[in-house]
Amino acid sequence: MLELFHAAPSYYSMVARLALAEAGVSTISRLMDIHLAKQQLSPAYRQLNPKMTVPTLRGSGLLLTDSAQILAYAAEHASVPWADADPSRREAIQQAVAGHYALSIETLTFSKLLSSRPWFKRVMVPMLSGINAKLEREAQHAPDQAAVLEAKIQVNRARLTVFRDRPAPQVLAEQREQVSAYLASLPPVVASGWLFGGAISSADVVLAVLTSRLAMAGELSLLNRNDLQGWWQRYQQRPAFGQADVWTRFQRRRFLQAALDARHTSFNP
Repeated sequence: MLELFHAAPSYYSMVARLALAEAGVSTISRLMDIHLAKQQLSPAYRQLNPKMTVPTLRGSGLLLTDSAQILAYAAEHASVPWADADPSRREAIQQAVAGHYALSIETLTFSKLLSSRPWFKRVMVPMLSGINAKLEREAQHAPDQAAVLEAKIQVNRARLTVFRDRPAPQVLAEQREQVSAYLASLPPVVASGWLFGGAISSADVVLAVLTSRLAMAGELSLLNRNDLQGWWQRYQQRPAFGQADVWTRFQRRRFLQAALDARHTSFNP
């Protein structure tokens, strides 16, 4: 049985959960707490996923360490073929998926949060700085892990540059433009259809999670095309959408319960 290591509120974990649910691929859920306990930074999880991110999918002879890989796996193993299986549509679908992954969902989410709650910068900046200090200490004591730790440190430094040194409203405006341009690039959707015809595709999966995050961030107005609005209403009715625990709003109780449940997760084989 496949194991999915994921975090309940994590955007890319939602991509993986939705992709696997749509494909009919069963997994054992391994919840992680990436916000309070920061289990993704632990040496045990680092052995599993050196990028120290979620999600990770593990099975016999299988180890996928990001949502794009898991999405591709789901498309290939879907019990009912997705539009990805159609050679005439494959390239356009891949371009739509690549466009989604070119967006910085974290930057959009946190720039919106900092625009409405500037005080949160006093929490975020020390938190990221503290994580980097911890990783730097670990790198000194574990030279064999220095490369992967330094890579994570550089990612966090880039985040600090954005969230500490730039005005949040300016960053948010840039993110809105990028998301709007991406949505405008998507093909027209016919009534009762999906992005690339009568079957869903990888592009539908990532767009569903992106739209959910826009709803959570209060940015759903960016989805201003009538055809995409109709698509969104239909997609929310798909059984997989409910099964995958895709968040359209922040769920405080679910967040705390998942953090408690994550204490029982083991990363050992």
